Amino acid sequence: MKLIFDEATRACLGAVDGPWHGSGIVVEVAALPDDLSILSLSDDGEIVADETVALARAKAHRIAEIKRQAQANITALAWRIERAQERERLGLPGETVEQVLIEREAIRRASNRCESEIEAAQDVAAVQAVQFAVTEADLATPQRLTRLEFLRRFTDEEMQSIVAAADASPALKAALLKWQTAEGIVLTDPTTIAGVQALEIAGLIAPGRAEAILTPPNPT
Repeated sequence: MKLIFDEATRACLGAVDGPWHGSGIVVEVAALPDDLSILSLSDDGEIVADETVALARAKAHRIAEIKRQAQANITALAWRIERAQERERLGLPGETVEQVLIEREAIRRASNRCESEIEAAQDVAAVQAVQFAVTEADLATPQRLTRLEFLRRFTDEEMQSIVAAADASPALKAALLKWQTAEGIVLTDPTTIAGVQALEIAGLIAPGRAEAILTPPNPT
């Protein structure tokens, strides 16, 4: 029986019973060990059984599998993004681009979470037990709104008060102009937060309304 070791990593690649014509370091053994995955070859040519090495290899292999699966899932969503873009441009109902992007981000988060679980595993069995799956906890909460979505968070009465006050306040008029022309409004942006809170301080929106306006929407 012959064990084959990788020339670079010295890790055991497997065993053969007969001639070997491939690459690698060949070591003949009288009996085949139960677990080849923990074997490596020392610089002195000794066969070493190391659980730590086996665990590190198992982690690297499983993480690579998780990454491939996550990438495949992300790639598979490309056609749904294209469909959503076309429907939004035509004004047709259906899944939005944002919904698909949230799903893509959830896949990335699930992949990162699984990788963390794998890294924390204490044995090979625990590594293999980590299965890739997207959960509710992986769903991101959007922090960016379109300008129309943001402005719709104000009531008609609030907007009328703000527009009227802007005529007498260049600073307020400038802020309102930025909101009206921006491609998107990031709710966690310090400028956005300060601007909305200033409206509440000035009495243009009721107490507590700033917090409500700045609250991110549900991912669903």
